[in-house]
Amino acid sequence: MAERTDDEMLAKLIERSRLLIALDDEIPVETKLQTQPLLKQLEQLLAEVAGERDLGRIESTHALLRRELAEFPNIDALLGAMENFLPR
Repeated sequence: MAERTDDEMLAKLIERSRLLIALDDEIPVETKLQTQPLLKQLEQLLAEVAGERDLGRIESTHALLRRELAEFPNIDALLGAMENFLPR
C-alpha cells in the first residue's frame, strides 16, 4: 500500500470532519452552519500550489474550527489530527 501525502491525509480528514459534523446530533444546527463553510475554506486554501499557500489563513481557519468545535470530542480529535499534516 502506497503511503499517503500530507495533502491526501488532510483531504481525508476534512471530508471525515464534514461528514461527522453533518451527522452528529449533538452539534447544534447553528454550529453546523458556521463550521461547514470553514471546512470548505480550509479545503480551498490547501488546494493552492504549495509555494503559494497562505499559511496564516490556513492556520487561523484551522484554529477557528478548533475553537468552534472543541466541545465535541470526536470532531476535535479529527481536527487535532490535522495539525500533524498542515503545512508550516
